[in-house]
Amino acid sequence: MSVSLRILALIGLAAQNAAWPQDPVPRLHVKLREVIGQRFLGNESHVEHFKLLERSTTSILIGARNAIYNISLHDLTEIIDQRLQWPSSGAHRELCYLKGGSEDDCQNYIRVFGREGPDRFLICGTNAFKPFCWPFQIKNGTYVKENGMDGLGLCPYDPQHNSTAVFVDGQLYAATVAYFSGGDPLIHRDGIRTERSDLNQLNGPNFVSSFAYEDYVFFFYRETAVEYMNCGKAVYSRVGRVCQHDKGGPHAFNDRWTSFLKARLNCSIPDEYPFYFNEIQSTSDVTEGLYGGERSRLVYGVFTTPVNSIGGSAVCAFNMSSILEVFQGAFKEQETINSNWLRVLPEKVPLPRPGSCVNDSRTLPDVTVNFVKAHPLMDEAVQSHFALPVITKVSFNYRFTKVAVDPQVKALDGKLYDILYIGTDDGRVLKALNTLAPDTTSDVGQVIVSDVQVLKHGQAVKDLLVVHLAGEASKLVVFADSEIRAVPLHHCDLPTASTCMSCVALQDPHCAWDAITNRCVAVPTKLHDNAADQTLFQDIVAGKHKGCGYEQEMAKPVLPAVLPEIGRGELPDERDNEIVIELDRENQYSRTQPRANEPQGVIVTPVVYSAQTLTGALIGTCFFSLLAGFASGFWFSQRLRGTPYPDPPEQRQQLNRLTESSESPGFNNKSINLVLNVPPKNPNGKNANSSAENKPVQKVKKTYI
Repeated sequence: MSVSLRILALIGLAAQNAAWPQDPVPRLHVKLREVIGQRFLGNESHVEHFKLLERSTTSILIGARNAIYNISLHDLTEIIDQRLQWPSSGAHRELCYLKGGSEDDCQNYIRVFGREGPDRFLICGTNAFKPFCWPFQIKNGTYVKENGMDGLGLCPYDPQHNSTAVFVDGQLYAATVAYFSGGDPLIHRDGIRTERSDLNQLNGPNFVSSFAYEDYVFFFYRETAVEYMNCGKAVYSRVGRVCQHDKGGPHAFNDRWTSFLKARLNCSIPDEYPFYFNEIQSTSDVTEGLYGGERSRLVYGVFTTPVNSIGGSAVCAFNMSSILEVFQGAFKEQETINSNWLRVLPEKVPLPRPGSCVNDSRTLPDVTVNFVKAHPLMDEAVQSHFALPVITKVSFNYRFTKVAVDPQVKALDGKLYDILYIGTDDGRVLKALNTLAPDTTSDVGQVIVSDVQVLKHGQAVKDLLVVHLAGEASKLVVFADSEIRAVPLHHCDLPTASTCMSCVALQDPHCAWDAITNRCVAVPTKLHDNAADQTLFQDIVAGKHKGCGYEQEMAKPVLPAVLPEIGRGELPDERDNEIVIELDRENQYSRTQPRANEPQGVIVTPVVYSAQTLTGALIGTCFFSLLAGFASGFWFSQRLRGTPYPDPPEQRQQLNRLTESSESPGFNNKSINLVLNVPPKNPNGKNANSSAENKPVQKVKKTYI
């Protein structure tokens, strides 16, 4: 897309800023070459497809190609003596080759891990496109295999397939596909599964996450919506739920869930015509905190627009109590194949209520089991906890992929904020927060503190983990397919935040300006109410502080005007060639860093235009361009009309013959009658063009065929 089209798209979105929240601009950017952190690469000869399996206090277990790595969180080094090797057998690889798999496909990628005890666990791998599970036991510091079992319905065939699994009370709940073709998706646990070939239950799902909460296990996924009645099809985000103690139904339903229900997740920008972010990509863990003065438990989710539409991403928060409430509401149904999807009337719902958790589901009446099988969809959608998405971003270069939360970080003013770390599909990590979350749930204050290029361009962030270790600086662990990196949670010490104004303008609860040392310093995340030092300046909501010596609004930090160096195999940042128009809602920001040719000590205030001004300027420019084009074309046509065209010699001779006067000899001044097609007559009554004036008409020989 050209620069002009980008500008027009941005102006069009900003012109509707009454409903669309202002796209937040990162306060600072960190290039890949400026990132300082630890790395783990595994076996660099091939793609490992790293997957976070389990986290302990000081280490993490990573599933990879034919192995499980035990990685120390102190420095991301491997604990070599605790590596578990599990390659596929030669027979399984040969069978995979016969199916058309490549060398990389026909390996064993560990995807599922479940701990049954301190020294006993279950792992499942793709096993060369023949999923298999092995129970392991640790004896005398070594791994001992027990009897294995088929991984069908527990583990995906492909390491890149969207699947999820969670181990709860010694049982493995998995959401994946049952066959190689992917045509039979299912949610499975120990012989109980969703209905086969039932689009009302699962319709081409992509599972993204799962976790246990109270008496339920929740699954988050996106699927083709059966209730979408317009032309074409649409993908909706879902949250599914099953009871942990579901034992299946009576009689023929003994291998089917009796408690599976699902509801739509609504992540949208509300208006008369809402703008939806329909495709969920990931979720965070459940976070408990104070929001709008009330204690709630939230789960944050990453949502995007479809790939064939405008590139939009958002992070929405959902209250777990709202999710539970929707599952206690009305059901949705379609009576006939041509009917609309409508709410089920309360008198049609049997008792006991379908989908409820009971002591023994095998004793449920058939009418209840049949109802929940035919009506798994709830009528109401789960609304986001705040009035708007916590973060929205319209970008032509990247989309959000993952989100992790550093929960309830205390700022100097005593308020608590959830710090969001958002991964993208081109290797960035955005640090963001909702500055209004402690005070209200009816509005949001979107702030992106930093935009850090953690991975090489083109590498997607597959997972994120916030790590706090005693006696060490906190860090963020970033997972890609072939690389794991640890980076700091904050960048208070960068030159971009070297002034009081720019440090406070970050609006980062982790950072504050120290008036004694004149530096931007990191603030401890655990502060007492009386720990707010008067020499530390911080303002999360407005990004300004009187202690910096300015009464007016503080400027957003501006990177020094230095051309970036491109080297050491690093690709150029697309922002270097991009025109960015910042539309400031308050129109009160100023720039204090002089450019290269400006005198030092001069404060330069840029001209910031409103959306209405830019729209009017665009329309006026187009109008005057049309007038100028019309005037130029009219003048040019008049100039050409006054200039005779030279005729070729042959054309002039033909024109002379056609305009010859009636006195010219042999000229017949009688015209041809075009209607009757009769040639003119000579004075003697003969045809003027006849060559046989007095000759008899010759006989014509007729031939019949």
